[in-house]
Amino acid sequence: MDDLKDRIREFLKEFKRIAVDRGIDVIPRRGNIDALSELGLTKKNRRDEILTLSVENYCSGPEPDHDRPGEVWMFGKQIGDTNVYIKLKIAQVGDMKISKCLSFHTANFPICYPCKEEGGGE
Repeated sequence: MDDLKDRIREFLKEFKRIAVDRGIDVIPRRGNIDALSELGLTKKNRRDEILTLSVENYCSGPEPDHDRPGEVWMFGKQIGDTNVYIKLKIAQVGDMKISKCLSFHTANFPICYPCKEEGGGE
């Protein structure tokens, strides 16, 4: 489990570094767009929520991306009264890496947090 936690930390550290430098490319799927109004968030709020993700928010991954080369990591987060499902990826575009958010929407299923400490909060 510690090896997995180290991999999650490394992924989040790199994702956030790229995101701060270059922003986050959010895939404009209907669910991702609708989630902002449903949750009462702005694009900046969404970015801030993503940048506060930690190992405890991890739910699964990495898994191969079905559409493009690379790995996808899944996280969850309680925002207000809503569980939000967040799917992230670091994509290689030429010689540059970019932070991508493939999903950011209300969870369609219960989210399991295998790295969450018992009795711990977000």
